[in-house]
Amino acid sequence: MASLSENRAILDAFGDRVIKTARANLRKRRQIRGRSVNRVDTGNLRDKLTYNYFKRGPKIIQWFGVPESDTATRNYADVIEKGRRPNSNPKTWPPVSPIYAWMERKGLFKNSASALEKNRQAYGMAKSIGKKGIVGVYYMRDALETELRKSGKEFREFYTREILKQLRLKADKYIQ
Repeated sequence: MASLSENRAILDAFGDRVIKTARANLRKRRQIRGRSVNRVDTGNLRDKLTYNYFKRGPKIIQWFGVPESDTATRNYADVIEKGRRPNSNPKTWPPVSPIYAWMERKGLFKNSASALEKNRQAYGMAKSIGKKGIVGVYYMRDALETELRKSGKEFREFYTREILKQLRLKADKYIQ
């Protein structure tokens, strides 16, 4: 694909639909390990989802995700999409401070708990996440599949031929 201008309207419409579906997938309640959970906390990831294009050699690639300027949200998006595998090594457990902030926002601490007790509870949650892992929700993969399925045969052939071979979902540091 040498020029984006020829197909920009088609790709922009497709990108808008994919992002809208991905946001809906993030809002959806789902059963994970027997519990009904909602994966939206502050809505930061949901609100920052976007698509754009970049040129690599003669190819123009459409990517979906969070802008490169927001590294923390990009890394968080990867964890929500793919999950986190279990690991018993304490060095690889998630950081306690974001978990502490999340527990405060959700009201998971008891009102009478001291600051030390709150830290212990947050550490326990980090330890549990480290040991059990987190189940991914595949919000972007499912959105892409849904929108490709809804699109016509001609669009699917065009997209497969021009874009899908070079699809980007992950942060640069994870791409080989």
